[in-house]
Amino acid sequence: MSQAQENHQPSPAGEHRPRVLIVEDNPTVARPLSKLLQHAGFQPVVFHRGHPALDYARQCIPDAVLVDVHLPDFNGLLLSRHLRQHLGPDRPIVVLSGDTSMEVVNSLAAAGATYFFSKPVRGEDLVRQLKALIP
Repeated sequence: MSQAQENHQPSPAGEHRPRVLIVEDNPTVARPLSKLLQHAGFQPVVFHRGHPALDYARQCIPDAVLVDVHLPDFNGLLLSRHLRQHLGPDRPIVVLSGDTSMEVVNSLAAAGATYFFSKPVRGEDLVRQLKALIP
């Protein structure tokens, strides 16, 4: 878990800030995503590699996951499949990728993805979708 960058924002008593696991290897993408989600009322947790993110998700169940397809240690679609097996059918797994090839798009359902956004993603669209997906 040492690679996690967790943003803690003081919350009013009793307020639940949904935890969103972000698995994105590019810090110039991960950092603004994290800030966007934090400002939208989420508690982002960032990992730049797939294996540590999976270990984290096994210990601290996130409310939703954002996964990049191309990670340095783990294919993001395979990671999504493992996360889906662990998290069950109801936790949102949103795949983000600049790779919109038919191979990726056709693999989303088998990977257990709830939703797909191509990069660059519009922040307001991502926040709106997450709010709709997280009960």
